[in-house]
Amino acid sequence: MNRSQILAITLALIFGLGGSWAIAAVQDNQRTRYQCQQLVDRVNQGYAQTLAFQGTDAIALNRLAEQLNAIANSLQQLDIDRRPLRRTQQQFVQGYRDLSQGYQGIVRALEAADQAPKTETGLQQVQQAQSQVKEAGAAAQEAARQIDQFARDLNRLCLGGE
Repeated sequence: MNRSQILAITLALIFGLGGSWAIAAVQDNQRTRYQCQQLVDRVNQGYAQTLAFQGTDAIALNRLAEQLNAIANSLQQLDIDRRPLRRTQQQFVQGYRDLSQGYQGIVRALEAADQAPKTETGLQQVQQAQSQVKEAGAAAQEAARQIDQFARDLNRLCLGGE
């Protein structure tokens, strides 16, 4: 084998390996984009549920809490293997569960107030329920704030190409 043949084989191997690397990089980028899209779609379902909420009673609020918990479960089921996306996925799962639990706390307090007897003891129960509504509402508001931050992080990850 002469020098030019060795050089040609060497170049072919280099370009072949480089091409393989480029194809792998493109496939990796496509997988990341696909996983980003899956997360964004599920998160948007949660936002849509919250924005569409029209109820003012415990039954409607409980339904919303159940829907948000279902969103958390569907987020948990996604097969996300990219480390930063996986961390963000878990943050959303916890955020939607926390939001659901905050709403469920409000529901429990509203139900307790509704069931309180019309006595002095019942008045104390209603006042305690009002306090519980405030606490659960604050917890839900904090969970919603965190979900908003996670959404900004997800956008940065997915648009920034990490």
